[in-house]
Amino acid sequence: MEMKISEIIFREDLYPRFEADQAKIREYSENLEVLPPVIINQDKILIDGYHRMQAHRQAGKEVIEVIVEETKSENELYLRAIETNSTHGLQLSLKDKQRTALKLYDGTNTERLQKALSVSERTIRSWTLNKRKEIEEERNERIIAEYLKAELTQQQVADKFGVGVATVNELIKKFENGKVADSENIKDFKPFLYNIWNVNKESNKTNHFGLFPEVFMENLIYYYTKPFDIVYDPFAGGGTTIDVCKKWFRRYYVSDRKPIPARDKEIKKWDIADGLPKDFKPKTKFIFLDPPYWTQAKSKYSEDPEDLANMELVEFEDKMKQLFKELSKKCDTGTYMAFVISASQWKVDEHQRVDHALDFVKMAEMFGWKVHERIICPYSTEQYSGTHVNIVKEEKIMLNLYRDLVVMKK
Repeated sequence: MEMKISEIIFREDLYPRFEADQAKIREYSENLEVLPPVIINQDKILIDGYHRMQAHRQAGKEVIEVIVEETKSENELYLRAIETNSTHGLQLSLKDKQRTALKLYDGTNTERLQKALSVSERTIRSWTLNKRKEIEEERNERIIAEYLKAELTQQQVADKFGVGVATVNELIKKFENGKVADSENIKDFKPFLYNIWNVNKESNKTNHFGLFPEVFMENLIYYYTKPFDIVYDPFAGGGTTIDVCKKWFRRYYVSDRKPIPARDKEIKKWDIADGLPKDFKPKTKFIFLDPPYWTQAKSKYSEDPEDLANMELVEFEDKMKQLFKELSKKCDTGTYMAFVISASQWKVDEHQRVDHALDFVKMAEMFGWKVHERIICPYSTEQYSGTHVNIVKEEKIMLNLYRDLVVMKK
């Protein structure tokens, strides 16, 4: 095909040690009919044929025959320029070749670089030793990150990255045997020593209604899981569970009725009111439940009457009871389940409050769950307005200033 010469882009950075040969340009300009097409990529960047292109210009031509090759990256473009000019361009010095090898090496192209630069495989491997280590380390981190999602088996992760399952297993053991404990992310962590967990302000970066403080989740993970245990959270919300599991190298399976847009690729869309998802992980070691607080969360997430937050109390409790039952059937003995919830606010006209934590404990105990720990998580007094305070003073009742965090064990 033909293309206007003025549309072709020549980039000097693609041609190390490039020097135009004016004699060759003159020679070519007198023999245009026997010259092969120049090579460009899909973005009209010249890969090979600078002297032919200049010869056409010198002969007063406005168009030239071109061959278009697709290049998928800057490195691919650079390598093709080196390859096509290796036999007739100004040859690179050994230092230039080493610099080029380091620039273009991607872990898979040793043979191609060897041929393009006319050096031995041993030379390429020597030049790229440190880079190969960096590439391998990066690949290992991506393998672990994929495995933490708890969606694929070790074999499936191995297949995805083109390695043996033994490699994945060795990496997991390496992290279990020291890298987790040495992680910069958790080296300054100090667990709560008492069963009253208090923070002055939320530690999370994501703003989401009903947000569970990250430091609370870290303590749960610290006390009730080991590296690469599977953690299940069906009320994922802003993704606190994901963030903590990544930091502590726990596998996570999380879902939400309506994942927030920023994390919809990480959080599975699933309404727990419909029961456990079919691909629930049977080897789950820790379950975290942060359900909507009935009337306190009404219309906070949606106006849908099928939303747990908008249900009548009887239906809300029935759904939670069914969840405890299903989890009991799916989980092994020794599994921990924690739920966080506050008593619903006073109905001033009826002088009563609903203590969801006690109700949940009774329901869960019906299916073999036993209370392991009860933790108090105080709220700030900013939870209530002056109007609330005046009402309770007049009615001689007390406002609730904490959430219950109950840990149960099967």
